[in-house]
Amino acid sequence: MKKNVVLGGSGLVGCSFRELVKENKKYIFFSKNKLKGFKRFNLDSNIKNFFYKEVDICFFFSSPRIFKKNLRKDIFEKEFFWLKKIISNLKINKFVYLSSSSVYYKTKYPVGLAKRKCEKYILKNKNKFDYLQIWRPFNLIAKKHVNSDHFYNFLFKKMFIEKKKDYLFSGNSMDERGYSSVNDFTKVLYKYSKKKISFLKNYGNDDLITINEIVKLFNKYYFKKNKRYFIAKFKSNIVNINKINNKKNSIFSKKNSINVLKNYIKESLRWKNTAMYVEKNSKNFYL
Repeated sequence: MKKNVVLGGSGLVGCSFRELVKENKKYIFFSKNKLKGFKRFNLDSNIKNFFYKEVDICFFFSSPRIFKKNLRKDIFEKEFFWLKKIISNLKINKFVYLSSSSVYYKTKYPVGLAKRKCEKYILKNKNKFDYLQIWRPFNLIAKKHVNSDHFYNFLFKKMFIEKKKDYLFSGNSMDERGYSSVNDFTKVLYKYSKKKISFLKNYGNDDLITINEIVKLFNKYYFKKNKRYFIAKFKSNIVNINKINNKKNSIFSKKNSINVLKNYIKESLRWKNTAMYVEKNSKNFYL
């Protein structure tokens, strides 16, 4: 029986997906790190040493982590070379690719540039698969804090781990986002992965909130701990609205964005030894 392989299995989407299917022996999760329940494989190594030559479904979630220090073209170009290596050397029935909403950015954002290049290569080679599924998720949130520089994680780190009194952030306080639970997304991804169809879809939440609203929410919990409010300052005068415009090829979360963030911060604050976890995992350069 052909296996389903999950590359980038220790990242945000990979970890959530693993919780969903971990009892199913058909799904084999890979990470570059030595982790319990994962097969170890570094995509920078020789693909000839990979465990399988033929797979039923290949879930490609591998990507450099979103850290400010990583936001360079040469870092995110690695994803393209990993993907090209897998597609060129494995026989795959169904290919499921985790792209990003950053493909819509008009700026030369390294993540968006890399994802567009990957999508172009996949579509050029679509005849290699029986089915191809590409997802462009918008603003996914983990159950609790993870080590990344996405705004909500970065804000939590500055407020509750580093215990800063204030900080100057990139962006604008009136930037708008719609937030979705990563666990809800992976349930949808899993459901569609079992279907014999090909597509390119967005996934997100059209319940938009401002960055300022997120800071106010976090400050309610910050004040309880510190008896003062955290002061967030922002560099940009330009307001950015990150939303799904093409609703025809999109699936929307039905949850309120503020409630998604409330669950995140409550779980993060319950989480013991947060700072120790962040320090321990800060060396995990790639997903």
